Amino acid sequence: LCPSSGGAAHSNGYSERCRPLSIMSVLTIGKSTTSRNASATLAFHQFRTPKSEEEEVDLQKTVRLGIDKADAKFRAKIFMEISSSFSLLGPLRDTRPEAVLDGLELGKMFVEKGAAGARATSNLLKRKQWTPREIHGADEQDLDNFVFSKKAQKGDGLPSQKLIPPGEGWVRHDEDTLVHPKSQVYFVQIGRKAGHYMLRSLKDQRLEDCEAPHKPVDHQLSVSAASASNVRRGVKLDRAVLLNDIPKIARLSLKFPLSFVDTPASAYALFQGLRSAESAQWCAENFHKKLFPLLAEKIHTYETHELQMLLCKTLEALDAELLRSTHAFSGVGAILALVLGNRLVVAGVGHVSAVLIPSKGSPRKILQCTGRLDDTAECERIREAAGVVRENLVFGHLEGGDEAARILAARHAFDILQIEPGGPTDEKQVRSAYRRLALRVHPDKQGEGADHTSFKAAFARLEGAREVLEAMVNEHGESCRELARVLRSEVHTRAGAAALLGLDKTPTWDTAQLAEDGEKACKDLVKRMAKMQSYGPYEQAVAICKEAVECIRRPCTLEALPRQEALLREGLSTGRAMGARDLRKPSPIVLMRPQFGKDVLPSSGSCRLALLCGASATLDMERLAESTQHLARQPKATALRWCLDADRASPCCSAVCVRFESTVAPETPMPLSKKPRTTSGYEGTVRIRHILFKHKQLRQPDPMQRREGSAATAQDAEEQALSTLEKLLKEPNLFLKLCRELSDCESASQPGTLAGDLGWLARGQQEAAFDDAAFALRPNDYGDLFTSSRGVHIIQRLA
Repeated sequence: LCPSSGGAAHSNGYSERCRPLSIMSVLTIGKSTTSRNASATLAFHQFRTPKSEEEEVDLQKTVRLGIDKADAKFRAKIFMEISSSFSLLGPLRDTRPEAVLDGLELGKMFVEKGAAGARATSNLLKRKQWTPREIHGADEQDLDNFVFSKKAQKGDGLPSQKLIPPGEGWVRHDEDTLVHPKSQVYFVQIGRKAGHYMLRSLKDQRLEDCEAPHKPVDHQLSVSAASASNVRRGVKLDRAVLLNDIPKIARLSLKFPLSFVDTPASAYALFQGLRSAESAQWCAENFHKKLFPLLAEKIHTYETHELQMLLCKTLEALDAELLRSTHAFSGVGAILALVLGNRLVVAGVGHVSAVLIPSKGSPRKILQCTGRLDDTAECERIREAAGVVRENLVFGHLEGGDEAARILAARHAFDILQIEPGGPTDEKQVRSAYRRLALRVHPDKQGEGADHTSFKAAFARLEGAREVLEAMVNEHGESCRELARVLRSEVHTRAGAAALLGLDKTPTWDTAQLAEDGEKACKDLVKRMAKMQSYGPYEQAVAICKEAVECIRRPCTLEALPRQEALLREGLSTGRAMGARDLRKPSPIVLMRPQFGKDVLPSSGSCRLALLCGASATLDMERLAESTQHLARQPKATALRWCLDADRASPCCSAVCVRFESTVAPETPMPLSKKPRTTSGYEGTVRIRHILFKHKQLRQPDPMQRREGSAATAQDAEEQALSTLEKLLKEPNLFLKLCRELSDCESASQPGTLAGDLGWLARGQQEAAFDDAAFALRPNDYGDLFTSSRGVHIIQRLA
């Protein structure tokens, strides 16, 4: 920090470029600067270059720094014992620590630029205002430690040039220090602490030594991934995210590096839309924006449990923002996977699961989240939270059913006794309502076919409601009736929330003023219910008032509001989810509690990771492995097969398959096999033949089209291609026959063994998806299914 410029506070209390001279011994002393004071210049030369090692001790006392006191004020003083004619004073200061900081700056300039430089600095210091943090960190002992020794000047192991830390993302903090902004780790480039890494203390914000950043390790694993979905009814609700190289993606999309992670470094996500696709789409678009900054907060070695917590924090961050968005009612289940080196961690919420399928050995379940509605314990928890489970769906409130079911699903005592709006007026009204219902639900009054357990529980709840309401009416009738009005409000609709708070229900995008008015109305409501604080429904009523404010705060448009609120009438297929605000607040009918798992990828051979949601999550591990054993090298085909094997009653099903393969060469060389005699192509070319499946959703003209595709949709074309690929993997010699029968490309009409042959291809002759698939194959291998602008392809590399 030049005295005339400002700067952020340094860890030791000085501004970020102003360093105490006790730690500046690393500065290389260059050519001396001529001083206007002859004796000072002579001493300056002697200080820079002592003639002998014995003279070193005396030169330690050549330059002295001190503090002078004048008229209750303080100022720094720099003087030379061998030249009484030379002294230089700093500006007058109100406090001694300010003068100490001036002295350190004067000493620094004297060592670097001589007396002239120190004099110029003294003038500049008159305009300098030290910050409170700098003043607090000033230490007068640094004045005594100012002088450099000959040993330090000539070199005692300290670097003469600034060190460069490994990794990317370092930026300049001050002239001697770099900082990694995301992790807030500092690196000292020069001086006694050169090469040290430092972190700020949480206690006093001073810098303390810390360990060096993690040195990335390449675990020699290749990664390929693909997703598939199968829509039976309605629209596609699920979204998948495949990030095979997260350092590269972080650098390109978020403009910061992730250079301290092991490789391979990849992340995957599968989001299951439960009521609509909006929430899943939003989560897919924002997944990396939440995960990558969290991952960048630490450049030291991550423990496995820390990575698990990181994924859970990612889910929580997505959920928190989703609840505030216009998609608050659109629930979503999610499963996330993070791969760093050979470590695999997963986290999820909802009806999701993760399975690791090694090439040798039995498959392993990594994660199976709770929340399935065929789980008796989960259904009981939902009922206790005043939710309703019907036809494998969760509802907050549902009409119909017998009287016992209605009472058990009622949200509060007023609903149980069916008290009319505006009541209860007195105890008599409460008792009258109780007697009317008691005759209907008393267990002894039910027939043989009735569910006596439910009626017994309903009667007990009826009794409890009567006692509570009688006590509340006796306590304060007006507060009781206000409480009843709040509890009956439907605050998840904008009209209901506005009616409760007395505000305008018109949808708007600018809700700041409305929210402020809503908070005032909420406080007034809570005040009017204050007499009911000792009763259970009071806390529920307060939560409802706060939820009404949040509903008003949420922006919306007149066109979108009916569609958003229509979701309130739809049930949820799981008891655990993100979003779904109406089922989570104020009553936690649905929970958002992430669960996590971990595993270690094998160091040899290959394995596959299955990320499943919805119907595919119900498939058992053995079936996942057996049904795709022949598709071990085709992740897209594998994921599609899992979707097709799932329960057909599910409207939509999705899966992600990630394939890991060791790239370590085997210790014993493979036996040489006789190569087929083929015509050689140019270097960097491959010879490919293919089968093309077109569909009616294609819009781009195809000059190589043989005929109109028989498939109606891309999904139908993928299913046809999968069936064909499975036949080819079992009987490779069927290619020519199947190509002529099924391919919609003109190449299938070529004679003899040239059916489907595209010849020798170089990169760039086909679309990028085609090139990626073709050049990843070994000779004679069949590739995975992929889609281009022409349709769905099966390819085989011939040479």
